[in-house]
Amino acid sequence: MIEYVKHFIATHFFSKFHARLAFIYPSTITTDGLYMADVEQTQIKRIMLVNSNIVLALIDHTKFNNNNDFVKLCDLDYLDYVITDRPISDDTILQALKKNRVNIIYKKLGGIL
Repeated sequence: MIEYVKHFIATHFFSKFHARLAFIYPSTITTDGLYMADVEQTQIKRIMLVNSNIVLALIDHTKFNNNNDFVKLCDLDYLDYVITDRPISDDTILQALKKNRVNIIYKKLGGIL
């Protein structure tokens, strides 16, 4: 019961904010949308997506078509940008992103030092 109350307070709290940018790090992306592993985090992140002007998904190459059981966060048309570390090799996802007018940014990750 206490966890439910905490979650209710958190979702109510975040629903009062509006952000210019929302950075989302999903568990996976498919042609159907973005998915998260945690139900409570999904609900809070969904609130931030709706209350943001621009949505950026940070998705490393291991997250594409990762077919584990996850909770759907959003459809691809909620996204403005996908930022990833490698070119997207899955043509079906690439075409779905283009169809939904999602901008794709490739940024190769380097070492810290």
